[in-house]
Amino acid sequence: MPTPPSPPTDATGGGATDTADVTTSDSFLGFVCGDTVVAARDLRVRGKVVVRQGGSGYVIGPAASSGRICVQFEQREDQSENRLNCLPDELRHTLAGGYLAGTRVRSHRTLESPAGTSIPAGCSGVVIGPARDPLFQRLLVRFALNGQDHVEELVCDPQDVESSIPGNFRRGNAVIATRDLRVNGQVVVREGVLGTVVGPSHSDSQHRVTVSFSHREDSSRNRLNCVVNEIKLYLAGNLEVGARVQAARPISYDRLAPVPTGSIGTVLGPAQDEPLARILVRWDSAPPAGAPPEREAHSDDLRLMIAGGFRRGETVLAAKDLRVKGLVVVKQNVLGTVVGQSATDPGGRVTVCFTRREDGRSNNLNVVPAEIQHMPCTGGLVPGDRVAALRQLLVVPKGAQGMVVGPSCSQSSRVAVRFHSSSAESSGECADSSEEVVLHVEPEDLKVLHAVAEDVDDALQPEREDDTEDSGPALAGGYNRGDAVAATRDLRVGGKVVVRANILGTVVGPSGQDPTSRITVAFAWREDGKSNNLNVIASEIRRVDTQTRPEKGEICAICLAELGSQSEEGICRMPCGHMLHKTCVTAYLNHQTTQTSSPTTRPSTLGVPAPLKPAQCPVCRKEVLP
Repeated sequence: MPTPPSPPTDATGGGATDTADVTTSDSFLGFVCGDTVVAARDLRVRGKVVVRQGGSGYVIGPAASSGRICVQFEQREDQSENRLNCLPDELRHTLAGGYLAGTRVRSHRTLESPAGTSIPAGCSGVVIGPARDPLFQRLLVRFALNGQDHVEELVCDPQDVESSIPGNFRRGNAVIATRDLRVNGQVVVREGVLGTVVGPSHSDSQHRVTVSFSHREDSSRNRLNCVVNEIKLYLAGNLEVGARVQAARPISYDRLAPVPTGSIGTVLGPAQDEPLARILVRWDSAPPAGAPPEREAHSDDLRLMIAGGFRRGETVLAAKDLRVKGLVVVKQNVLGTVVGQSATDPGGRVTVCFTRREDGRSNNLNVVPAEIQHMPCTGGLVPGDRVAALRQLLVVPKGAQGMVVGPSCSQSSRVAVRFHSSSAESSGECADSSEEVVLHVEPEDLKVLHAVAEDVDDALQPEREDDTEDSGPALAGGYNRGDAVAATRDLRVGGKVVVRANILGTVVGPSGQDPTSRITVAFAWREDGKSNNLNVIASEIRRVDTQTRPEKGEICAICLAELGSQSEEGICRMPCGHMLHKTCVTAYLNHQTTQTSSPTTRPSTLGVPAPLKPAQCPVCRKEVLP
C-alpha cells in the first residue's frame, strides 16, 4: 500500500474534494483499506468533472476531513494526481462476480444460513458488500423472508445468487424494442430491433434494464438503459408468455412418450437451448411417469389458440361499431387483421389491427369474438381452408397444397392463398418457411381438401377425369380449356383499352353470351381493375409456350445472372411475359408477401401481419396475379 502523503488542507463544500491525508483506521464508513470501488456518479471538484461515473479505484483510508474516504483512482479527467476524497454515497464496492453494493439479487438455489434458516430459490435480497474473508471472493447478502417480517444476512458465493432484473428478465434473454427509443430526442434504436439483456442498469437497477441491441442508429455503443415497457421478451413464432397453444403434430422427446396432436398448454418463456427457435410449454395434460410438466417445443410444432377460432393474419370485419368509454373508435365493416391473443385476456379476447381508428390512436384493439366476423371469400371458400392447385401457378406446381388466408384486396373474384412453392408431398409435410409464397388466384384454380390426410394426386384425379369427360368439342378457334394464350393486340371495351397486347392469360371456356364464336379468357390483369375475365374472339389471342427458352445472354432481373445457364424447369415466365429464375421469384414473392415481421427489422406496427397485397413483377411492376 502506498505511503500516505502529508495532509494538505481539505476543500470545503459538498461532493468530492482534492487529495487529502488519511488516518490509520482500518475500518470506516463501511469501507476498509484495499477495497476496490467504482464511482457511483460523476465526481466533481469546483464544478468540474474529474472522475467519470464507473471509474475504478481502491480505498487508501479515511480522509482527514470528517466523513470522507480517500480513494486512489486509475485515472482523473484533469490529469492531476489520481487521489480524491469522496463521500461514502459517491462510491460502490466492486465485488466478486461483478456485483456492486446495493444490487438487488435473488437466490439461485436453496441456501442454508448458519442458524439453520432455509432460504428458498428465488428469494429476493440486496448485496450489502464484500464478505470479510481474506480473498474477498464472497458476498454479504441481506435476504427478506416472508416479505419484510424476517431479514437474514448470509455470506454467499457469487454463483449462489443472480441479479434481480426489472420486468423479471434474465441475463441473456432475447428482447425486442416495442417502440422507437430516443436519447436527447434522437431515435437511437428503431422499433422491433433485436437485443440481449445484459443486466440491471447500474444507474437505476429498480426500473431500468441494460440491453445490448444488434444495431443503433447513431453508430454508438449498442448498449442502452431501457425501462421495462420499452422492451419485451422475444419468443419464437411471435408468441407471448402466457399464450395458450395447441400441438399441431406429435411432439417427441428422448425416452419419453410424445405429446399427442391437439394437446393444449401455456407458454412459459424461451427454452434454455435454442431460445430463438424453441419455447418452454406447460402442458395441461398430466405428463407421463418421470416426465417434467414443463417441456420444450419448437415453435413450428405449435398453433396459437385464438378466441372464436380466428387465425393469426386472418382478415376480419368489425361486426358493429366498436366503442371505448362510450366513444366509437372503429366503425362497422372496417377491415382488420388478426394479430393474436389479447395480452390482458388471452382466452376471451382477440387483438385486431384495424385499417382505421376514429380516435387516431394505434390501430390495435382488443375485441371479443362477437365484435368481429370472418371476411367472406369468393367461391364459397373461408380463411383456413386447405386447398391444392389445379394447375401451375407461377412457381407453385400443380398439386401443391396451400391454405386460404383471406379475400384478395386487389380482385374481388380472387382469394389469397399461402402455398409452399416446392412440390406438395402427399404426406402433407410442410416445406421450409422460406419457400412459402402468397398468391392471389381464382377459386376455379383450387381444389378444397377436406380430409386432413387426403392424397393430393388422388384428390385431383377425379377432377381431371371429369374435365376430360365433360370438355365436349374444342372451343372457337380450336382452343381448349386451360390453354395458355396471349393477347395479339390491345383489347378494348367501349373504346377503352382494358388488356394490353402480349398479356398472358388462360382459356376458361366458351363465352356465356356467344359460345360458338367467343372464348372467355382469364388474363393476368386488366387495366380497368375489373374482373380479369374477358370474352374475346379467336383472332384476338394466340397460343404461347410457357416453357419458351430465354434468348442467349438474357439475364434475370433479380439476381442479374444469365438465364440460359438454367434448365427449362428452373425458369419462371411471369404473366407479363418476363422470364426469371424460379428460385429468385420464390424468394422475391416470399419477401413481398410474408405475414410476420422479423425481429431484426422495423415493422410498420410491431407484431402486426403485413397486408394481403399481391406481389409485383420486379421488371414492370405489374401485380403478379397468376
